[in-house]
Amino acid sequence: MKFLVLAFALAACTSHSSGSVDETIGAGCVKNSDCATACYLGNDFPGGFCSRPCTSNADCPADAVCAQAQGGTCMFACPQFDCAKLGVGWHCSDKDLVGGGKAQVCNGD
Repeated sequence: MKFLVLAFALAACTSHSSGSVDETIGAGCVKNSDCATACYLGNDFPGGFCSRPCTSNADCPADAVCAQAQGGTCMFACPQFDCAKLGVGWHCSDKDLVGGGKAQVCNGD
């Protein structure tokens, strides 16, 4: 029974609804503990960006792709996702994808 409760609690912490901003992907942050997985900082991520590392699009939520930023980071695909939801400094532009190709993603650079 304890295992079932723990599994449910972990799933609730890392679930993400497409188009939402949350601790799984999109919330602002200043340290890893602000996020479900990791806090990304730097020019690509104004105000910090909760996300997760990736090696392919399959590692990312349905509304994100695996961009080459910082070695592979799930970033929102746009214009389907409204980058303005992320705050000041975010816009939609082309980024290289892990594994090749380009896609438009929300970023600050």
